[in-house]
Amino acid sequence: MLVSHNIVTAIDPDAPATLSGRVHEVLREELGFSGVVITDDLSMEAVPQYTGGKNPAVQAFNAGNDLLLSTYYADDFTALYDAVQSGVVSEERLDESVIRVLAWKYAMGILY
Repeated sequence: MLVSHNIVTAIDPDAPATLSGRVHEVLREELGFSGVVITDDLSMEAVPQYTGGKNPAVQAFNAGNDLLLSTYYADDFTALYDAVQSGVVSEERLDESVIRVLAWKYAMGILY
């Protein structure tokens, strides 16, 4: 599922869906979605005003996205890597996404 940068005011009036932990909570816990969640491109203009000038990759990943789309993937990779190394992104959170992505690949016959 791809989440957009739209603000869903009924769920979280303060953040776009891509960056909203509450939106992902609704997807996972209330709707029971167990598949992979993908962001829209994090370099789009709708995102920076909600990240306080920080790289959006860490906020988007911690919100619950499994795969991050980005034009500036090298910068996002570095930010996410540093966040894992410093503990801002937990190993548990990282493992959740890895398991979902691997399960998806297995289901698609890409991984044996």
